Amino acid sequence: MKYLKLFISLLIVTGAWAACNRKETLDTNIVGLGGDTWVKDSIDKWLYDSLLKPYNIEMKYKWDQSEFDMSIVLVPPYRSKVIPVTKDVVSMWINPYRQIGGDAFIKSNLPRLIMLAGSDAIQADGGAVHGLAESGLKILLFGLNLYNNKDSVRVVDMAHLIHHEYTHILNQKKAYPVEFNKVTPDGYTSNWSVAQENSWTLGFVSDYSRKEPAEDIAELVATMLVMGRSRYDSTLYHPFENYPDSLNNPDGIRLLRAKEKIVVDYFKDAYNLDFYALQTLVQQEIHNVLHR
Repeated sequence: MKYLKLFISLLIVTGAWAACNRKETLDTNIVGLGGDTWVKDSIDKWLYDSLLKPYNIEMKYKWDQSEFDMSIVLVPPYRSKVIPVTKDVVSMWINPYRQIGGDAFIKSNLPRLIMLAGSDAIQADGGAVHGLAESGLKILLFGLNLYNNKDSVRVVDMAHLIHHEYTHILNQKKAYPVEFNKVTPDGYTSNWSVAQENSWTLGFVSDYSRKEPAEDIAELVATMLVMGRSRYDSTLYHPFENYPDSLNNPDGIRLLRAKEKIVVDYFKDAYNLDFYALQTLVQQEIHNVLHR
């Protein structure tokens, strides 16, 4: 038995030595563990020429889960979506701000990284996150694989998303006035996702606005920019016909007008931007994207 054990041990050692000396290529990089390199192709060149070089923004589409919450299951964006999404984001977001604020504003206030994910970020409660802004320097955009610039709903949703997240960036750089939080202090609720009231009649442009003041101002800015002045005013006075009380909405109108004034003054005082002129340009760019 002693000799049998010794023989088996020798076989294991010999096998291990042989395995370690096989002539195999072991220098293949494991994607996602750092140090990854790739040959830059036409997409990378287009992103460099159209975004990184003129605006110092990296649009990152090569998959890197570490850029996201590691607990959320996501899929990478389709390569075919990267350039169309980037082109339309530049049109509907950067171009209007550049025309209003000039190059100085653009160089000082754009985020440094936009990270793309193909799918939405589904939370534990079943809710979907479409975008996030972090530390004034980074925007995460989710759900890119569903984008279609021939679909007006998708285009408007993308415009709303990028303007919502960019408002967070601006607010992180220069805080909005605390007076905004005091306009509808009792309207914020953790149950915003199941609220039954018509948000517009309470002084909010969406149910999500009722989550907290920071989301409220981001939703208001994005809604006003994407709707345009005439449609926003029309919706303000006649929010939803299936809510009878929304056709007579003096309190909601008063509250939203108070918030609108704070927003317009904030853009002027903090960034020297004419909000209504910006609103007009965003409308023009959305129209251009839909009618290319």
